[in-house]
Amino acid sequence: MKPITVARIEDAVSGTLAWGNADELVTGVSIDSRETGPGSLFVPIIGERVDAHRFIPDVLEKGAAVVFSSDHRIKDSRGACIYVEDTLCALQELAAWYRSQFEIPVIGITGSVGKTTTKEMIAAVMEKKYRTVKTIGNRNSQIGLSLMMFELEEDTEMAVFEMGISLPGEMERLAEIARPTAAVLTNIGVSHIGNLGSRENICREKGKIITYFPADGRLYVCGNGDLTELSKACVPYDCCVGGCDTEYYGSELTDGYYAEGLATDGTGQTFVYRHGDTAENVELSVMGSHNVENAIVALALAEQFCVPLEEAKEALLAYKPISMRGVIQKAAGVNIIDDTYNASPDSIKSNLKAMFAYPGGNKIAVLGDVLELGEQSSKLHEEIGRFITKEAGQGRSLSLLVTVGREMAAVHEVVKEHSAILSVHCTNNQEAVETVKKNMRDGDWILVKGSRGMHMEEVAEGLAKE
Repeated sequence: MKPITVARIEDAVSGTLAWGNADELVTGVSIDSRETGPGSLFVPIIGERVDAHRFIPDVLEKGAAVVFSSDHRIKDSRGACIYVEDTLCALQELAAWYRSQFEIPVIGITGSVGKTTTKEMIAAVMEKKYRTVKTIGNRNSQIGLSLMMFELEEDTEMAVFEMGISLPGEMERLAEIARPTAAVLTNIGVSHIGNLGSRENICREKGKIITYFPADGRLYVCGNGDLTELSKACVPYDCCVGGCDTEYYGSELTDGYYAEGLATDGTGQTFVYRHGDTAENVELSVMGSHNVENAIVALALAEQFCVPLEEAKEALLAYKPISMRGVIQKAAGVNIIDDTYNASPDSIKSNLKAMFAYPGGNKIAVLGDVLELGEQSSKLHEEIGRFITKEAGQGRSLSLLVTVGREMAAVHEVVKEHSAILSVHCTNNQEAVETVKKNMRDGDWILVKGSRGMHMEEVAEGLAKE
């Protein structure tokens, strides 16, 4: 973070300096009292269970330069304090102001599936030419994205930010903070459909990522399936204050940015990247058509931002998935696909499609509940079951399906009734581990996936134990 004075912060958030030195320099921003120290601004967030204003005396004791407070009863003589009406809004206002101090390209990434992997691949490509800041961990929310702005440094030349939403109105605020100059819409599925109501609404809300585009803004949309038509109908182009050129990418297209000749050898994926007269052979160290989609848009952005394609290809070949996001671990003679960070119906289907293409071995899936689907949860889980049975009817079959959780019982019943797949419903993760271990054979592929709240990483870890 570039050092800024308490006075500049006070002005940026339209706050009131309650006490302290206005000329004090601030070199970091935190919402966690445990991470706050000398030179820090501490922002106390009022949560459902804890009002972090209670930690203000502690952070001042540890040397925090300044704190925000919406509680005017708080008094102290240490450090400095800026009174604000709402601490979260003040954090966002400060983040937006700080972002405005940088005239750099910012790539925003949104969508229902694949945001993190897409971000990682794009950042890997951009790092070949630019000093690049990328989203850390899961900092893609109203608070997380705000904190990411303060990772920008004097020498930053490029930023790649995930922008995730679950409620109406959130994307406009994220776009106002990050001000992306280019954006990627990876997919429109049914994640958070319980809050947003329909895929059309989801597309409309996520499409608001273009709101603060500059005149030369560019949106990249995955055009597979019905996404081209859906995006044309639902992305709210009239909200864009600048300009928005839209480009489409995917493995199911024959125009724009697309891939041909997809192949896998059990350790990676190859394809031909095409755009106009460009035809480049590309090799990945990860498998699955969904990773091809991510690589295509990374290459498209490489072209836009003048990263040599040979260097971009090198970055993609070197890319490895991060923890719990498709990492393949070989243990006890089997291949465990740990994609347990989170799940949606669409990502489960995508992971299954990818696994069916892996060479050799039986295919086993251990699936936990998909959460936050609202009233449509039962219907959407049944659709996962129908997808599995349809694939089996076309010769792409699981040898074993293990389901965990109340909602996944619907998947189990559909598969059990409409296919010959051995399906077992378990009451907990340990039971799932024991069931798989009794049935797995050397060379098998085992996909483990479920929503974060299901703690499916326990299954992956249990299977990896000899």
